[in-house]
Amino acid sequence: MKHIGIVDITTVGACLCANEIVAQAAKLDTSGKHPEFTMHAFSYDQYSDCIRRKDWISLGNKIYESIKLLEKVGADFIIIPSNTPHFAIDLIEKQSRLPVINLIKIVADECERKGFSRVLVLGTKTTMQDGLYDNVLNSKNITPIIPTDDVCEKIERLIRNEIIPSKINFTTVQDIQQDINKYDCDAVILGCTELPIVYNENNLGKPVVDTTRLLAHYALKLANEDNL
Repeated sequence: MKHIGIVDITTVGACLCANEIVAQAAKLDTSGKHPEFTMHAFSYDQYSDCIRRKDWISLGNKIYESIKLLEKVGADFIIIPSNTPHFAIDLIEKQSRLPVINLIKIVADECERKGFSRVLVLGTKTTMQDGLYDNVLNSKNITPIIPTDDVCEKIERLIRNEIIPSKINFTTVQDIQQDINKYDCDAVILGCTELPIVYNENNLGKPVVDTTRLLAHYALKLANEDNL
């Protein structure tokens, strides 16, 4: 099995992804065998400051520092279990000597595979309003639907102020859930790796593309392949 390098932007999302890799591996092989993986994180404020300024070059350079450290400990390829930093993915791919999995592309491929034509994109305010998924979905004739500004603000506060610091108020969760249910869409992209903690197909009543689990399953499959 190949060694997975995990760039930890938000530890909540990164650990969810790592746990899903192990859980999925256990379903496939009850012996407990799973790929070796190494996770590296700088302090979150070093990432969030770049994101706040939309300085994707500095963010890409910071992520590349993590990749170099992961390369030194033997990682064969890299995953970044965080959606918003993929605004810097082109720079990261150019810098890295290791293959870097593009989460945005595999999510769009999954939407296409499932035949979705209209998908609601949820995530950080930057992910939603700056159109992280717009081009790749449009290229597949899939219409991205972005929540209104006030709903985007609610989701941003939920992620930053409640999910990440583990202070979840389920009244907030239900309020946003009611907002989500108003949109005419085939499916919902949980375009923030922390959102699966509070939302799923059962409580949204619609097909969900869980970017955290999708990335984990893709990484596990890749780790089991002979060639990258």
